[in-house]
Amino acid sequence: MGHRRLRSVLDRLDHEVAVERRSFLLEPAGPERAFRTVREAALTSWGLDESAWEALRSRVATTARIQGMAIDVDRALNVDSRPAHRLLKYATARGADAHQVWDDAFAAHLGANDDLTDPAVLRRLAAGWGIAGEEVDALLAGDDLRAEVESDHRAAVERGITSVPAFVAKDRVLGGHRSEEELFALLGAGAAVR
Repeated sequence: MGHRRLRSVLDRLDHEVAVERRSFLLEPAGPERAFRTVREAALTSWGLDESAWEALRSRVATTARIQGMAIDVDRALNVDSRPAHRLLKYATARGADAHQVWDDAFAAHLGANDDLTDPAVLRRLAAGWGIAGEEVDALLAGDDLRAEVESDHRAAVERGITSVPAFVAKDRVLGGHRSEEELFALLGAGAAVR
């Protein structure tokens, strides 16, 4: 949703803003157990109780609906996002539209509740960006872009970022659920956003 808000704000600005999307790993050590849902992770690892989860889930669903998105965060899988982040970096380096690439990945993960560690899912996404399945297989089999994903995450942690979305402009960081007005104020003077 922050991704969509950012796009809306960029469309309203009267000047160009350089946007650099970076990887952030919500669970840098990887999920404790494969294929549990985000809900399960929130209740067992992230310290949320049922009422806090329900408030978060409700806010996400309502905000998503307002932005024209369908998000079923109760069923979204909590996965190691490194393969997806590597593919996102690869696709944008190959010239795919960064906004579309990230939007497609978010829709697959949070809307369709696809497993973003499944090579078949990643191949399907990549095909929509003009990338052959063989390229995806080669990327996932090797170490290309792995260090870049880890470096992005470390840099975010060093800046004090602990969650997504996070928006950085010069020395200012806005994290979490932010309004378009807040993003507009952040970017109004022209800056790089990450």
